[in-house]
Amino acid sequence: MKCFEFFPVIVTRYPQDEDHAPILEDEVHARIYYAEDVCDGDLILASFSDDRRSDYFNDQYPASGYAYSPDCGCGVCCHLANHPGPVVVLADWGGWCDPWPANALALIIPTEERQIREKG
Repeated sequence: MKCFEFFPVIVTRYPQDEDHAPILEDEVHARIYYAEDVCDGDLILASFSDDRRSDYFNDQYPASGYAYSPDCGCGVCCHLANHPGPVVVLADWGGWCDPWPANALALIIPTEERQIREKG
């Protein structure tokens, strides 16, 4: 038996403007995951703002996470040093990291391999 969790969020339509790069994957596969459950290769589309609406990034990017360290020296990780819960890093762009609270919600398109595995 599969267990499903429902999230009290609103996923809005992806912006169709010059500020947002087109999504090159099929949006029908977009799913909501906790940041701590995002895997390497998942395509990150949006976070969720305080009003629980999707907040799309200007361009999607693949997750390539690693262990969080508030002392890594990137200038970004230190901003979550006092976060009361666990923190994960979803990407590293050669000089600065992408730390997220582990319980933050992310809108992603899972890797194709993950989509197949989860269907089974």
